[in-house]
Amino acid sequence: MIVNVELMISNGFPVAVVRLKEKMEIFSSAVLNHGHVISDTLMIMEVPKRYDSRDPLGDIERIRIDLKLPDKTVGFMTAAEIEYVTSLKGTEFEGMQTFAVVTAGLGNRVIAGDLIYDMEERLIRSAEKEIEIRKKRKIEKFGTINIIGISPLPLTDAAKINSFIVMTEAKTAAMNSLGYEETGTTSDAIAIVSPTEGERKMYCGTGTSLGISLARSVKEAVRDSLIKREDFPETGTFLDQLSKIGITEEKMWEAAMELYHPNPEWKVETLKEMFHSLLRIYAKDINVSSLIQGAIELDRLGSKDLICSMPRGMFASDPIHLIADEILGMQLAQYISGTRGIFEFHRFDRYKPGIIGELGPFTDDIICGLVGGIMSSIYTKLFDGDV
Repeated sequence: MIVNVELMISNGFPVAVVRLKEKMEIFSSAVLNHGHVISDTLMIMEVPKRYDSRDPLGDIERIRIDLKLPDKTVGFMTAAEIEYVTSLKGTEFEGMQTFAVVTAGLGNRVIAGDLIYDMEERLIRSAEKEIEIRKKRKIEKFGTINIIGISPLPLTDAAKINSFIVMTEAKTAAMNSLGYEETGTTSDAIAIVSPTEGERKMYCGTGTSLGISLARSVKEAVRDSLIKREDFPETGTFLDQLSKIGITEEKMWEAAMELYHPNPEWKVETLKEMFHSLLRIYAKDINVSSLIQGAIELDRLGSKDLICSMPRGMFASDPIHLIADEILGMQLAQYISGTRGIFEFHRFDRYKPGIIGELGPFTDDIICGLVGGIMSSIYTKLFDGDV
């Protein structure tokens, strides 16, 4: 094998040292010796979760010196747990043998171009998890995705840049395959390693044997690293999913109250308490969750004109012959409170009070089914004297 990965420790910092069988060209966005370098050594240094040094280059250089690594060592940093998550994978496709070394952590994951508004909350959750993780002898979920791709062929500068596109797309594909919508983290870094001698390959895109092999190596290594640290999306409940698109418990309650005809024998505080209690009970129900998530996803597909057999532009008009949205809403209402729930669904669907009137074709009907079904259940319990 043309590459070997060794775990070392310096001043308490774990370091993954990547040694090549010979000096090779390394083109990278690394912290230490970034850009074009010829070397046979790379390193990935683990840093604390809240690392915020004014001199990261000096920090990693001191570690390099302490480990007696070559001057031209290319150095990366990550808050992911080097000891556990470093992954080395190789792939051969049509005679092209490539390798990828990856360390991955997703605490600061983001969709490219978006801002992270909850970083402090993520750090707090990460610290809380660390206590649980150490008890279970597992690892903490925070870090960066560092990718080192290794080509068997010399590359032109254009091919090296091309390889960055391939490896970045493969990284995102690996994340998507595990359920993440994000494209990476805010601090990802990348390198392409290639021989110094020989005829240079001009192309490394996803239509070439080299690009396909490299993409597969990177995708497998990223997936392996994330799976090792049990880094999977946290789905939460359907309440969390609804909240992400602006449908909060309070807004659903306000919509319910718009169609409530006051009963002097019932206290509004009691109704509200029952409403929120039932919401949280049904939030644990996989059938309710499936119907609601299905409606959310159908609205997402519809907004992109991706619903099969529906002409482009039609979804936005909520066509009258689209009845699948009402079927979902009615089924949810019936599941929650039987035939009475369906009658309440139709009442909410007719008036679309509050937040419901602002939603898409599928989401508005599923919320009519959810709120209508729950309110029907509450009325039934109160009328029957169960409360």
